[in-house]
Amino acid sequence: MEKITKDWIDELALKYGKKSKAVRDALWPKAPSKSLTYLNSVQSIGIEKAALIADVLGCSLDELVRRRVPTPSLVNGNNNHVGNVNITNDPESLMQIINAQKQIIDHQNAEIQRITENMNKQLNTKDQQIDRLIKLAQGNGNQ
Repeated sequence: MEKITKDWIDELALKYGKKSKAVRDALWPKAPSKSLTYLNSVQSIGIEKAALIADVLGCSLDELVRRRVPTPSLVNGNNNHVGNVNITNDPESLMQIINAQKQIIDHQNAEIQRITENMNKQLNTKDQQIDRLIKLAQGNGNQ
């Protein structure tokens, strides 16, 4: 674990939209002369102070002490109405899934375009047939 320093608190405060002064005021409410630079010279600040800083900033203790929490790469489904599914957070696998879905979407868009064109041709043919029938009924058309 890395040390909690003034610069790190400033960085987290910026990330979470807080003021580092709020952390200073929470740590030492009765000592206005103390600043966050005091943390740079302290060996260990203690769990109570660390929890207080995390609460004021709105971050987790793990993030405050820069501890990497491993995340599983696979999430199993629970046989619900969607089914038992496997979800991955591996970027390479996700890109392959995205590319495969893009190919499916492109194929279906092409199929929609083909069907739309075919439908328009059929509608034009029907319109021509209706026009011929109207002319025939009026006696103006050739048989």
